[in-house]
Amino acid sequence: MFAALIGAAFFTGGQQAEAQNKFGYFDLETMVSLMPGVEKVDTALQIFERDSIGQEYDFELSEFQRQDSILKKDSAIMPARVYQQRQQEQARRFVKLQNWQQYAQQLMQAKQQELLAPYYEKVANAFRDVVKEGKYTYVFKQESLYEAPPGENLILLVAKKLNVTLPKELTDPPANR
Repeated sequence: MFAALIGAAFFTGGQQAEAQNKFGYFDLETMVSLMPGVEKVDTALQIFERDSIGQEYDFELSEFQRQDSILKKDSAIMPARVYQQRQQEQARRFVKLQNWQQYAQQLMQAKQQELLAPYYEKVANAFRDVVKEGKYTYVFKQESLYEAPPGENLILLVAKKLNVTLPKELTDPPANR
């Protein structure tokens, strides 16, 4: 009997605690992609790839070829120590050129993060304000949950706070989709 009483108290206490919890859903990447002006990032990245990364590749390739010619031409008259040092420099250049795609991808990702940082910061600040004002206990990314508890779509509230117009498919209630 005592165990049943404890179980009932635990169950009731659990329901009260659950009633105090407030759930919401939010996807930072989705909200950032909806920010006005974010489409300019793609254009800036294309320009960066062409003007910076492309020119750097052209320079590295021509420098590799130039140094290779010098190394071959002067190898007979060069002291062994200097020859080895220049061979090592050429090997480093060759590895860089050989792994250029990975190197360029890292540069592009860093540039993308740099260009998107103001958007992420703005959205994150608005999100924090919405969570604080709405007193949300838990915020999830809805797609990451197998069975999601009922909650509010915070993208709507964050967009309102940022004065961002959302596409119709995000503003319609789920029953109308």
